[in-house]
Amino acid sequence: MVLSGAAGRRPGETPAPGTQANLPPSTVIRTRFKSITERPLTTVRGTKRYMLDDSPNGTTQPLWAALETPIRAPSQTMPLVDTILRPHRLFAHTPDTSPARSILEATHRGSDTVSRLEAYKRAAERAKFELKQVELERTRDQDAAQRTRLQLEAELQAQTKRVDKLERDRRWLAEQEERVEEQQRGVEAKLGEVRQKHRAEIEEAEEVRRELEMRVDDAARALHDARAEYVEQTEELQTRVANAERTIAELQAQRSHAEGVDPALQYTIDSLRRESEAKDHDIAELQQRLSALSSNNDATPSRTRVAQLERDLHEQCTYITAVEQQNRQLRADFRRISEQASKYEQEHEIRSSLEAKLQRLEAQHERCAEMEAQLGVLRQEREQWERVFQGTSAEAGDAGLCTPYAVAKTVAAQRHSIQMLESKLIDAQATAHASATELSEAKTEMQRIRQTSTKLEQDLTTERQRSKRLESTCAHAEREAVFLREQLHAYDAEEASMMENYDTQKAGRIKQLELFIDEQRAWIASLGDGPCVASSEAPASSVSTSLLQSYREDAERKQCELDALHDEHNQLTAQYKELQSEHEPLASRFNELQSEHEPLVNKFKELETEHTRLGQRFDALEAETARLELQVGAGLGYNPRTTRILQLIDNPSAQDFGIRTAKLAALSAENTALLERIRQLEASGLVQTESDAGSAFFQTIDNLRSENQLQATQLEESAKLISRLKREWKKKATELRDVVYLILGFRVDFLSNGSVRFTSTYAADVDQSFVFTSGDGDHADMRLLGGGSKTYLKGLGNDIRYWVQERGSIPGFMATVTLQNFEARSDSMAE
Repeated sequence: MVLSGAAGRRPGETPAPGTQANLPPSTVIRTRFKSITERPLTTVRGTKRYMLDDSPNGTTQPLWAALETPIRAPSQTMPLVDTILRPHRLFAHTPDTSPARSILEATHRGSDTVSRLEAYKRAAERAKFELKQVELERTRDQDAAQRTRLQLEAELQAQTKRVDKLERDRRWLAEQEERVEEQQRGVEAKLGEVRQKHRAEIEEAEEVRRELEMRVDDAARALHDARAEYVEQTEELQTRVANAERTIAELQAQRSHAEGVDPALQYTIDSLRRESEAKDHDIAELQQRLSALSSNNDATPSRTRVAQLERDLHEQCTYITAVEQQNRQLRADFRRISEQASKYEQEHEIRSSLEAKLQRLEAQHERCAEMEAQLGVLRQEREQWERVFQGTSAEAGDAGLCTPYAVAKTVAAQRHSIQMLESKLIDAQATAHASATELSEAKTEMQRIRQTSTKLEQDLTTERQRSKRLESTCAHAEREAVFLREQLHAYDAEEASMMENYDTQKAGRIKQLELFIDEQRAWIASLGDGPCVASSEAPASSVSTSLLQSYREDAERKQCELDALHDEHNQLTAQYKELQSEHEPLASRFNELQSEHEPLVNKFKELETEHTRLGQRFDALEAETARLELQVGAGLGYNPRTTRILQLIDNPSAQDFGIRTAKLAALSAENTALLERIRQLEASGLVQTESDAGSAFFQTIDNLRSENQLQATQLEESAKLISRLKREWKKKATELRDVVYLILGFRVDFLSNGSVRFTSTYAADVDQSFVFTSGDGDHADMRLLGGGSKTYLKGLGNDIRYWVQERGSIPGFMATVTLQNFEARSDSMAE
């Protein structure tokens, strides 16, 4: 049989390295009891199993979790030993959990709770100490704040005195303002009187102007009548002159005809000539009278002329009266509005001048008041300084504030002390605010610690009660263990004395189990610092010493790790402080750059807005330029009333003229060269030979040939251009026809004879179309091709008579035809 405590290892056998057998017995036993629980024995193939516990300590399965220990089959001759090996049969009322396991867990929980409570107590004591420090700092801050408050109250009293002084100055200024207002009211009253006086003068001037305007109207009316009479007389005289000239021309024609036919008519011609001369003389006299009448309108006419003029005036009286009445009304309105406008302008000017004077006066008064106030303040200061000098000189003699330099120095020192106090006040306020914030945070933290402490005290009370229950259970289990051990020893002694086949191995195993229990008790006693009953003290002390040594090593190792963590934390804190010190100038620089960035952003937005505005202006100018270019190209910008065309810069005539001029210049040069050559030949008496092949004559021929080739090339290019233009024109014409067909509903075809054919989209037949032909004298013909029913033709006749003949609108007629065809097609499709 193999003992379970040896984990399947025979006595005297050395365990394998790397297994738990190499560990100390106490560590192995502690680990085993933390990880497993011995369940009731079951007979399964003659083996006994140690299974994992369902507690959280059994989450990691050890290497010996599936360890099996062979057990002998039940013996009929040893019922007592079997009973000892199966304790659950003797104590059926005991729980399945091992008492040692329960004691171990309770002790563990108690030790953990005690350690946590001690940590919480230390934290609470540390928090109390920090709270006391914070309260002391708060007391010091309160004292400083009290001192600062007293200083501020003193300054407040000084400011109150200053406010009272300013209030007195304000009352004096209010009195000065009231005086100025009284003076202003007096000036306004004078201004009103002057305004009334000017109004009276303006009314008188308006009356005089009305009288003058009436006289001017009468004179203008008389002049208008005289001009009308003069125009009528001039027209009559011109008519008479024209008739006389026509008669003279007829008579001259008759005379010229009669001179060649009948000499007897000479006398008649002479008489007619005399009559014509007399009439010319009368015409000259009438013209002289007319000029005299136009130069002297006041001349007294004859009675006949006066009567004629009266009749003409009587005929025009009705119309002229109405026109004159309307003209008078309009002129009266105009005069009234003009008077009001002139009055308003004059009053506005007077008011502006008076307001300017009043403003200057007010400015002078304000300046005077300011100067008086400054003078009073300076006098008061002078009196104060005189009193200070007198008092100081009386008390301290020459060593006091007896000089302006000492006074200025004292004032500067006082100002410096005031600035220092203000800076200290600001620092104290900031410190008080920070202390108040820290105090509130400390109070919050203290409240949280108190809540945590209360909770921990409750947990401690609960754990104490639980530990008491566990101690009572442990004492009860120990008493049962002592009882069972005594009983087991009695059984062993009885069996050794009475039985011959005594099992020494079983006895050794039982002793080993007892040793195991003693070790557990010693370990528990070392953890709880309490008494423990053990059967052998020497092994327990050795075990506890080894346990304490292992705990010290673990504690030292953890302390080293904690020191390393502290050092690392200090290094990180130092790095954080360095980064923070580097961050402050960077933050200030960032703020400066941000403050510089804001005006740049505003400037950029302004430039962007200006760029957008300039872009819009540029687009508008581009559109205007395109429109003007289009107008210039189409001739829309030409106004014959204001513009005169001097010369077309680029036109076919100018181009042809340039070509002709170039050709004429070339021919002139060639002619000059030929003439020079002929003169040379005549002078020398020689004949042109083959050596003269490069002369001007042959050069002329070469020029003509090259010119001919150039013209042929230009002709080919122009033919290509014309064909290309024809294709483009045909394409554009097709597009235009399609657009007209889709939008207006008519297909337009230009025929070869100059006629235009319109075919409706909704026509019943494709051949039904209208042909428009232009004729002579701005006349045109419209014919309907393809025919139709009589009703349709009759309807067209009525439409032609109404739209074309009466209204004179061919587009209206075509629109009516389109609507009729559309309705007819819709009706046919509906049927």
